[in-house]
Amino acid sequence: MTNELKVSIASFGTRRYPTLAAFGEHVRDLVQDAKQSGSTAILLPELTCIGLLWIDPAAEAVDNKGVADFYRRVLTPLLPDYCRILSGIAEQSGITIIGASFWHEEDGIGRNSAFVFRPNGETLRQDKLHMTRAERAIKTSGGDALMPFELDGVKCGLFVCYDVQYPELTQYLVKQGIEVLFVPSLTDARGTWRVWHSAHARALENQLYVCVSTLVGPLDIPVDYQTTASGRAFVACPIDNRFKVEDGTYAVGNEGEDLLSATLNLETLRASREKAEVRQLSDRRPALYEALQTNV
Repeated sequence: MTNELKVSIASFGTRRYPTLAAFGEHVRDLVQDAKQSGSTAILLPELTCIGLLWIDPAAEAVDNKGVADFYRRVLTPLLPDYCRILSGIAEQSGITIIGASFWHEEDGIGRNSAFVFRPNGETLRQDKLHMTRAERAIKTSGGDALMPFELDGVKCGLFVCYDVQYPELTQYLVKQGIEVLFVPSLTDARGTWRVWHSAHARALENQLYVCVSTLVGPLDIPVDYQTTASGRAFVACPIDNRFKVEDGTYAVGNEGEDLLSATLNLETLRASREKAEVRQLSDRRPALYEALQTNV
């Protein structure tokens, strides 16, 4: 069983990509940096694809009324090549690419899908489950399944941004044996604190590592409702003396574009789950919670 997992987590800067190839070069550079740091995986944020909207010259004029149709028209046809490029980078580099969610329409339904691109060519997909108001406004629907996956023998989970705010999902995955949760994110300055506090809460409640990647920079579309993506890459961990941090922040990156690399000590995590100062997992009372729920 692996006792350490070295991962890189991106604060991924927004770009106006003229082509898919330009997007690929941006990702390839980050993956190369991750490889040089000794990481076996890189986490990219939610809607890494958003700069691809600028491939269409009409992007400059898209307003709030037209943004849903614009997403459908521009992004959906790009999905196969987007996956091919990221899968190719994973194969060439030997680095697993996690997250990098993409908005697309499938069978008439809008989806926000994150991925795991493995070096062996395998691709896994995890749809976002909970929709924000902004996503519902462009007619996006949540998925219905949650998958654990393995990375170097370590069981992991993958949420897309808002999903980390729902503790039931993490509890389900922990029952499947996960020790690390990856969260690609896109939010504004106030939303970063929702993600920050939720990730720390999930790490505390479930005694696991939570890795969060952020998109950073101006979005510029739609022109009449512009937003700046914000946040820093970070890893939250349980609050226990074994981790040698007092606030549950295991590692945190810099403001703006950045690549945070961290070694997740699984031996420490497993010891903490067994002998922590406070043992949230073993001290749970599921029968009590179920009884209380039936009395509501």
